[in-house]
Amino acid sequence: MAKSYKVPMNKTVLTFFLLCVAAVAATVTWSFNSGLTWTAICLIAVAGPLSAFYWYMLYITPKRATITVADEGILLSAPPFASAVIPWASVTKTMPVNLVTDEDFHAVKTKKFMHFAGYRSGIIEIKNNQEAVIVANRADVICIQTEERFYLLGPSDMEGFSESVNAGMSQMA
Repeated sequence: MAKSYKVPMNKTVLTFFLLCVAAVAATVTWSFNSGLTWTAICLIAVAGPLSAFYWYMLYITPKRATITVADEGILLSAPPFASAVIPWASVTKTMPVNLVTDEDFHAVKTKKFMHFAGYRSGIIEIKNNQEAVIVANRADVICIQTEERFYLLGPSDMEGFSESVNAGMSQMA
């Protein structure tokens, strides 16, 4: 039976973002004494599109990120930065990793990657020029090693995810 795990952005970050948008809109409105027309033009032309873009990057994109653990393997979906199908037969090793303290897993080079306020998603190069796909909203992740790359996965429900991965690995043994 398949079980999905979400990897959303921290709600504090989203709340702070909305407060910043409100502050920018209030500042623009207050700073223009030349009339409501120029204020509206600036809000519509600048603040509106930028707010929509950042809202998409901070809310919509992380909200769509899911890690599904099934009998066949792991399905990783974190568009537009990372997606993969990891069959259990290709997994050589799993281990817990801390992205802050484990220097072997620090990003040396990034390819398609987003990192903002603890949320990480994309493809990176780690030490020894090895490729890693990362989707996490936390520093402690499960590293799933295959022949071709590492997968560093850290959903919100880490305990449940860890149990599901261990159950999937025990099926293959």
